[in-house]
Amino acid sequence: MAGMTMSTWIRGARLKTLPLAVAPVIIGTALSWKGVFVYSQGGDVLHEPCPFFGGQRDLGETKLGSLVGACHHSVSWFILVAVLCGCVALFLQIAANFANDYSDGVRGTDEGRGADMEPGRSSAETLSTRDPSRGPARLVASGVNPGTVLAAAGISALIACLCGLAVCTLTGYWWFILVGFACLVVGWCYVGGKHPYGYHYLGEVFVFVFFGLVATCGTMFALTGTVSLSGIWGGCAAGFVAVAVLCVNNLRDIESDRNHGKHTWMTALGRSKGAVLAIALLTMAPAMAVLFFLVLCRSVLVAEGVPAMSIVSIAAILIMYAIHAAAIVAIAKERYGTALPLCSLGSLVLAVTFVMSSMLM
Repeated sequence: MAGMTMSTWIRGARLKTLPLAVAPVIIGTALSWKGVFVYSQGGDVLHEPCPFFGGQRDLGETKLGSLVGACHHSVSWFILVAVLCGCVALFLQIAANFANDYSDGVRGTDEGRGADMEPGRSSAETLSTRDPSRGPARLVASGVNPGTVLAAAGISALIACLCGLAVCTLTGYWWFILVGFACLVVGWCYVGGKHPYGYHYLGEVFVFVFFGLVATCGTMFALTGTVSLSGIWGGCAAGFVAVAVLCVNNLRDIESDRNHGKHTWMTALGRSKGAVLAIALLTMAPAMAVLFFLVLCRSVLVAEGVPAMSIVSIAAILIMYAIHAAAIVAIAKERYGTALPLCSLGSLVLAVTFVMSSMLM
């Protein structure tokens, strides 16, 4: 540990993958804001201001005989719960990254990645000389004590659990503990344990469910107490990008995975067909975001004409397509080191597109 630096642990946390954890939370939050508080905290002549923090859901009759002006929860409560949901997703992702590093490291799956890491060499020297086609060097494969990496995973998981307990306290949905426990089990069993599902063609399925539907719909339920069809739609779009990232990662490691008995969709399909699948996923996700925008824009156009926010949404859509197109080109040229961060960035821009579109609601 004497030679360990902060940059080593930052590398182990795999910062390039973290947007995949945050993007579905952003989508779930964007699709929830309008149903949580109906008017500003300032109040008006007929309504008392919403409380600064907390507040109760009030679905009864108001002075105007409608739900206009009803305080469901305050703005501060909404923001805090949304941020905590983001922290849960973020630290669960970091915990899973460290746990995967540990499990693959002790199995020897990552041996080729860390072979060029020599004791005493700085991270900058290592990164400047290593072959990027072999994938980033992992901590355990680079000589870091496996127990230390496992401890880092545990600390990250503990932080996620504390944030999750705060969400349960603020929302009253204590059954979220079961969801959190399921996330921890899924994160560990991806490549950990005696029968890791990531070695038996199930990694892509679980990534879609947990990095797409669970993260998006879970955030939406925490904030509103319900899940809409738009939440499921947004969760599927986020899930497609997450699966595409996993496909690109597995395309890069396809030979190593085959040698170590790790069965993924890419080892089954082969490099060419696997690339087609990854490209298809990266095509469907932005198409879903655009369709969502068009449906909302059409309803607003009928009622109010062309809103200014639609121009901002179109700009976000163009940026989203540019990033996804660049990622698709990189995959086609087998430049996986370039494709991975582009896909990850694409998930964030996808989320921003949903945010901009939700302003039309």
